[in-house]
Amino acid sequence: MAVSPKEHLEPETPINAQGTVDPVKPAGVTDRQVQTMAYPPKLMAPDLAKSVVGMLICGVIALIPDMLSIIQWTAAGLALLFVFYFARTVIRFQSKIYVSEYGIRLSSIRGGTAFAWPELSKFRLRYFSTKRDGNKGWFELTLHGGDAKIVAESTLDGFDDLLEISRDWAKDNQLLVDDVTRTNLMRLDEAQTLVKAAATERAQGGINV
Repeated sequence: MAVSPKEHLEPETPINAQGTVDPVKPAGVTDRQVQTMAYPPKLMAPDLAKSVVGMLICGVIALIPDMLSIIQWTAAGLALLFVFYFARTVIRFQSKIYVSEYGIRLSSIRGGTAFAWPELSKFRLRYFSTKRDGNKGWFELTLHGGDAKIVAESTLDGFDDLLEISRDWAKDNQLLVDDVTRTNLMRLDEAQTLVKAAATERAQGGINV
């Protein structure tokens, strides 16, 4: 169960450098108590490269004068999609999420948003597959608190910790989750159980040797 801030201290209303309330770092909370999460560059670089290559190829095809108009328009549309994908990847690459037992804050080039965990009002977990059999893909966690919305993908460093604390607060706040979220949580729990069982088996095998 998530730890309520009231069980630790009643902090003064925290104000950050922008003059707004910061639910992540109330008075008395140190930097060590705040976990910083970001998307690893090694995972973002291939996506950036693919989007740039896609933009160039589709852009060149769209500008070929003797090309059929339907092909040009299709290429132009695909180029726009690659532009959108590139912008989305850049935003994710630059984004950082700050988490403490008091709240969560997202900072990106589009601005920032934050809310305290007791304000968590919606918890949703989706899975997007990159293969037909569903064995490969990523999870997307969506959190709402008041007017704030924060979305994180499973490629985020620290995603498991974020999922755990937000899941605990969803229980504490007695939130109702949809069937898709419930199924995905069960899928993750089963995967973690299998990983732990495999690790235990390897450890026991090493001891027997």
